[in-house]
Amino acid sequence: MLATLRSIVESVAQQPTLNDALSQFVSLVKDAMNTECCSIYFADYSQDNFVLMASDGLNPDAIGHFVIGFTEGLVGLVAQREEPINIAHAQSHPRFKHSPEVCEEGYNAFLSVPVVHQRKVLGVIVVQQKIARVFSHDEESFLITLSAQLASQLAHAEIQSSLAQDAFSHQTSVLKGVPSMPGIAIGEAFVLLPKLDFTSVESQKVNNVEQQRALFLQAVTATRQEFKVLANTLSDSIPKEALAVFEVYQQLLDAQSLGLQVEQQLVDGWCAKSALKHVIDSLVSQFNAMQDPYIKERAIDVKDIGLRVLHHLMATEQTVKVYPENTILVTHTLVPMMLADIPKERLKGVVSVQGAANSHASILTRAMGVPAIWGVEDIPLLQFEAKDLILDAYAGRLYISPSNSLRHEYEQLRHHDSALHDKFEAEHALEPETLDGEKISLLLNAGLNLSTEQVSANYCDGVGLYRTESWFMQKGQFPTQSEQEKWYREVLSRYHPGPVVMRTLDIGGDKVLDYFDIKEENPFLGWRGIRVSLDHPEIFLDQIKAMIKANVGLGNLRIMLPMVSRTEEVDEALQLIEQAYFELQDDWADPFLLMDKPEIGVMLEVPSSVYLLSDWADKVDFCSVGSNDLTQYLLAVDRNNSRVAELFDPYHPSVLRVLNHIAITCQEVELSFSLCGELGGEPEGAILLVAMGYRRLSMNISALNKVKWVLRRLRVEDMEMLLNECLAQSSVKQVHRLLRSFMIEHDFSELLYHSK
Repeated sequence: MLATLRSIVESVAQQPTLNDALSQFVSLVKDAMNTECCSIYFADYSQDNFVLMASDGLNPDAIGHFVIGFTEGLVGLVAQREEPINIAHAQSHPRFKHSPEVCEEGYNAFLSVPVVHQRKVLGVIVVQQKIARVFSHDEESFLITLSAQLASQLAHAEIQSSLAQDAFSHQTSVLKGVPSMPGIAIGEAFVLLPKLDFTSVESQKVNNVEQQRALFLQAVTATRQEFKVLANTLSDSIPKEALAVFEVYQQLLDAQSLGLQVEQQLVDGWCAKSALKHVIDSLVSQFNAMQDPYIKERAIDVKDIGLRVLHHLMATEQTVKVYPENTILVTHTLVPMMLADIPKERLKGVVSVQGAANSHASILTRAMGVPAIWGVEDIPLLQFEAKDLILDAYAGRLYISPSNSLRHEYEQLRHHDSALHDKFEAEHALEPETLDGEKISLLLNAGLNLSTEQVSANYCDGVGLYRTESWFMQKGQFPTQSEQEKWYREVLSRYHPGPVVMRTLDIGGDKVLDYFDIKEENPFLGWRGIRVSLDHPEIFLDQIKAMIKANVGLGNLRIMLPMVSRTEEVDEALQLIEQAYFELQDDWADPFLLMDKPEIGVMLEVPSSVYLLSDWADKVDFCSVGSNDLTQYLLAVDRNNSRVAELFDPYHPSVLRVLNHIAITCQEVELSFSLCGELGGEPEGAILLVAMGYRRLSMNISALNKVKWVLRRLRVEDMEMLLNECLAQSSVKQVHRLLRSFMIEHDFSELLYHSK
């Protein structure tokens, strides 16, 4: 059955439209189960009913027209229960609804399973037979497995179909994602494909067959030339028999091979990219179905050739990148270089399929102040190309081809955003002090967006987190000690006399260096942070020496160690820092310049570190909570995984209790403490943290003035009352309800749209 399952899934995935996919599905399932009827109903939540979308066995005229209510019939019962129904005499069941228009009178046996995607019932699959019998456990299991396999595919196919139609019908499509940097962007989609693949290509028909044929032939010619160059380049270094592979590739590109099949697709009206996609997908599927291992391996060759032709097709269509005035970047996986390539004044928003709201890339967009959402449906990205978009990065929604009325509504919201920003900005020079006179130090999370940080020193009390790894990520190799010293000196000078907390190299997880790639099955529980530094003391010592030398004559450097989980790590790191300090003193040329010994601190990101604080208090000078990773590890939620992104919530009662425990412990052992995670940059988060006793909060520049504006209008005692209520709750929903009520009660309701 496994081979049959795989065959059905692959076949449905290759269909160009939703209707084609559903028709193929019901036909293949009917044959595989050797039954007489298979149908699929799709949920229409706007009308609260199910629509018969495809059937092999019911009245063909009813397809697309017959509807049944969410609470009606056996189909409605399956959806309500979200579990299979398997009965021998369907028509005798009390929930059976007689519907003459579908012509199902002759069927008795009835097996149905729901199609569920991301906790939402998308539809119902029904298999029927005239002979009255209960379907076997194997048959039921087969249909359940098939439903689970196809749920996401059918969801994506439905979205693809609506996206393909919106340009012609002028209907707005909506996709849901996870909001990151809040804000509203209105602009035009610009798609970037870091890794070209046929899954990114939408199936599209066109009228200009000759033009598409010319594009395809031009791409084939370019691919042939590419193979010739490769063969000539390698001719002196590999055996002649190995070069024969290029001859095989040339033969596959012949008109009688790949070209003939693509030509037929072009004649049928498909564009060149779609025609190539259909042919390559079909050939790969055929090769994979073969038993012979050698023939199976040819699927890799076919796909490689297809991708090379596709690359030249894309290059022909878009030889020069022209970013629109209001660019909304759409990509599969955001990387920093993408943001660097786009002129800052043109970049209005970011949409990423992969990643989540608390990933490193997401933190980068927040540092730049660019609205962004993550984890949208994984659909062919090229369907977004040049479409008008509205990005609502408060609610996590992306509107494609928005109507004029919707655009007007969001223009008003954006105007409201701008007015709020001006209100916050007007108080940027005032002290961050509560109504009852409690001074809160608002520091900056820096190191990501260098252009913004040139002017940020006037807005903050210093830097609570300087991410040194971001500079390493922009280099093509490890920087020398002198290069690092020069760079750190610039940073320390820029914020002097304010303190600058420099975090030592924190790579691993979702932060990788191209020249020092770390490949692991579970990178967030792997080789990262201080573990890398201690395993490579030569890199660590170079960085520490560069920092200490850069600090000479300034004295505002503080060094912080990331991802510390064991006392041994603290001890080893401190020993290396001592070594670096004494080696520098021995080599120092100018005895009249004082070389300060900077304060050393640890980041609290791993749960084990929270319970070792009292042991470390006499070893280190300060600690800072990295609430992003701490939340991730406490809740066992990968913050880069869009499937579980909604479970990542720093307002979870367990997270709040741990943060409160840290504050109490630090006060008991008299250890200076702060927080540098994203939580401190949210007004509600800052309120709770101040109530716990945190007096140093570090955040992105875009959040600083807003947090200051809110704190200046509150008393600490009111915040403490709210905190006590939140700590007593057992669910995150209850906490959010209390926060919302507090914001309304204290006249912050205008900020509520701008929060979770």
